[in-house]
Amino acid sequence: MKQSIIYGIAGALALTSGAALAQNSVSQNDNAAHVYVGGSYGGFKARGGEFDDDKDFFELSFGGFFNPYVGLEASATYFGEYGNRLATADAEGYGMAVIGRLPLSDSWGLYAKGGQFFWEADIDTPVGSGDTDGDDPFYAAGMDFRLAQNLNMIVEYSRYEIDTHLEELPNVEDTDLDTVKVGLRLRF
Repeated sequence: MKQSIIYGIAGALALTSGAALAQNSVSQNDNAAHVYVGGSYGGFKARGGEFDDDKDFFELSFGGFFNPYVGLEASATYFGEYGNRLATADAEGYGMAVIGRLPLSDSWGLYAKGGQFFWEADIDTPVGSGDTDGDDPFYAAGMDFRLAQNLNMIVEYSRYEIDTHLEELPNVEDTDLDTVKVGLRLRF
């Protein structure tokens, strides 16, 4: 249910953003250099799984753009518990990314980002439990658009490539986490 609401909001915003942006007469240009803080909420699926109602996550971010095209972002992400009846994991971490943005107007654009995700996870299986951590790559693509003078909304797809190798739990596989999220950024 939660995932359906998120996807519905993301779809409606994507379809109606063109009309809303055409009517937006706010004088601030989103392409100017700026810093921002943000928060996002979304759903995720783990390695070939499904986007289920109980797999949601949240993220806090801080970043900035040097010019209309290049920026940096730091984020803290909490995935919560995921898995199946054979193994579960509880993961969280923080990321550092470089953002490349293609401005399509003064108030919206497309972006891609890539960076490193520093994570830790608690893993439970029928044969034992263990803690692991690592730093693995992640990448994302999305769009941002202005809602108000200092408030932007984002819609984003991300992929976290998490290598969950534990010597004491040899049957635990690597996990790719695919995410879809919507979020807000407050610009300064």
